[in-house]
Amino acid sequence: MIRALLLFLALGVQAQAQTARVLSGEHPDFTRLVIELPAGTEWSVGRTQTGYAFAARTGTQPDFDLASVWQRIPRTRLADLAVDRTSGALSLVLGCDCHVFPFEYGAGIVVLDIKEGPAPAGSAFETAFSSTVTPPGPDTAVAPDTALAYDWLADRGTPPVADFALPLPLDTGTVSLEPLRDELLEQIAKGAADGVVDMELPGKPAKQPMVDHAELPWSHIRIGEEPGVTVTNPGALIAEDAVPPSCADPTLVDLPTWGDDLLPHDLLVAARAGLYGEFDVPDEASVLRSTRQLLYLGFGVEARQHLAMLGDGTASDVAPLYRSMSHLVDGETDPPSPFAGMLECEGPAALWAALAQDRLPAGPGVNRDAILQAFLALPAHLRRHLGSALAEKFLAVDDTEAVRMIRDAMERSPNVDAGALALIDAKASLQEGDADAAQAHAETAVALDGDRAENLVALVETHFRKLQPMDPEVAEALMAIRRETEDGEVGAEVDRAIVLALALSDQGEAAFQADPAPSVLSDLWQVIVARAADDDFLRQAVLPADAPRPDVALDVRRAMGERLLALGFPDATLVWLGPVAASDPVDQRVMAAKAQLSRRDAATALALLEGITDPEAEALRANALLLLGDLSAAQSALARAGDSETASRVGLWDGNLSGLPPESAEAWQATADLAQPLPDAEATGLLGRGSQTVEASLAARDAIDALLADVPPPLGN
Repeated sequence: MIRALLLFLALGVQAQAQTARVLSGEHPDFTRLVIELPAGTEWSVGRTQTGYAFAARTGTQPDFDLASVWQRIPRTRLADLAVDRTSGALSLVLGCDCHVFPFEYGAGIVVLDIKEGPAPAGSAFETAFSSTVTPPGPDTAVAPDTALAYDWLADRGTPPVADFALPLPLDTGTVSLEPLRDELLEQIAKGAADGVVDMELPGKPAKQPMVDHAELPWSHIRIGEEPGVTVTNPGALIAEDAVPPSCADPTLVDLPTWGDDLLPHDLLVAARAGLYGEFDVPDEASVLRSTRQLLYLGFGVEARQHLAMLGDGTASDVAPLYRSMSHLVDGETDPPSPFAGMLECEGPAALWAALAQDRLPAGPGVNRDAILQAFLALPAHLRRHLGSALAEKFLAVDDTEAVRMIRDAMERSPNVDAGALALIDAKASLQEGDADAAQAHAETAVALDGDRAENLVALVETHFRKLQPMDPEVAEALMAIRRETEDGEVGAEVDRAIVLALALSDQGEAAFQADPAPSVLSDLWQVIVARAADDDFLRQAVLPADAPRPDVALDVRRAMGERLLALGFPDATLVWLGPVAASDPVDQRVMAAKAQLSRRDAATALALLEGITDPEAEALRANALLLLGDLSAAQSALARAGDSETASRVGLWDGNLSGLPPESAEAWQATADLAQPLPDAEATGLLGRGSQTVEASLAARDAIDALLADVPPPLGN
């Protein structure tokens, strides 16, 4: 009785040992284990022959609770997890070329991340594991309060092992062992499903070393004709309509036929049935059938999971095609897809090749008709799901007709997203140059789904094409969803739209503070020069003389220069134009000459105008010559410019009244007559000559008064 009581107490003490719960979780890039230890517990991780081991640095290891580990993770990265009976450490058996990255998340919370690939260089967790727990032995120190305790558990006897072989099969007489076998199989199956029993076929061969593919001297055996001998087979001609060897068989990727006329829930049930054959080995034909059904439903991730049951060494030729299609039906691209190079094929392969690429190549290497035919044959739910991405690819190659066909096919599908259709219409109208129609469609898309980044981007683009002001709330909405679109092409489009929306809502300074990308600066300056108020424009446009020229389009630079000149800032104009040479375009040289004239640098202006003979250039040349005091050359330049009135006036400034053209105004003619000598007055007496002088003086006074009244006053007076 006493021994039984002591045994009960010993077991009770062990039952009260500290329990460490082990939790798990599966992620795309790693498998995570979380171990809950008492706060302040030290721990260690190290390498073993089968993977890694984890142990607490305490006198005794905690009781690791592994009951819920296999409920959330597969056995892909972590093949097995068990407690070592000798040391009590937690043993991790890896099923891949992985490494463990441990860290402490909080007090007593240890995280073990199992990641694929080699461990970081110099990792302290790659050293060999050494247990910190030493089983008690003869030399082990014993605590004073337990020195006299007797270990009842260590006194348990070991049952004898039979040293003879039983005759198999056992002679059970009339007693049937079938119920026992069935019960055992049922319980083992439940254990395998819960992850506590590993199912492995007997006699599984050990892993073989990698085959050495190095060429040996005797490796080459000639097969075929000898060099210099040509063998032909007239019967081996390929028919003209044969499928090129680089194209997939249309029947292998004909997704519309994979639905088996079943409702979605019935098809999903069928996809999960009959996957395993004898000995619970996945049946390849059943797995491929299930993959096709999942692809028809648009379940790409699930299709890849089913394909993974076959492993990478499957002999099926369609597995790589289906694996690529599983990415494509999820809306992803797959540049290394086996469909690469099939854009010219006939049949569905051309469609999947188009969806696999980031963009369609320009030129004749795309079977446009095959792509559209395969898309129109897709089930309605996939037309709705894949139509927008395919339309974007055709928009990039300026094929708006194909975009309209895709859009119409989407519209005929039930439960179509009206906002997606409006967005496609807006982009197609922008591609065709119809900014008004594009703006109407974009406004419809925003009204249906104002939180979608693409809709707001399209609305901003339509306003930018028209240089039309817009509500500041659009910029605020784009900034609110910026974090959701930070990565990828959509993020760059949102950044550009934010800058343009700020500029179009009269927030130019905020637009520049948004740190626009270099590719956006030209569009931003285009909005600033067209819409900004003078003060806001000058704050941004007037740059220091030594500032680098902004990298914007040539037409934007010219517009900036014209507005700066009109506002009286020739130096800033020259900064925007940069150095101008004789080989530059004529209009750029003319604008630079205007700026130099404003700076009263007539010599530089004449050099810029050399060889230009249009009326505007001749007028500028005349102004430069006037600044230099060459009135005669200036009069000739004005005549070539067609400004005869100003040319005559310059002639008068030069004192040449005799060359006044007949069509000159009467006031000028009368004034010119005053310069003519008076008639001979020798036969006239003194009184007569005085009378003529008085009359000439009165006539001169009247002519000058008439001339002053005829000439308009200077501007501003």
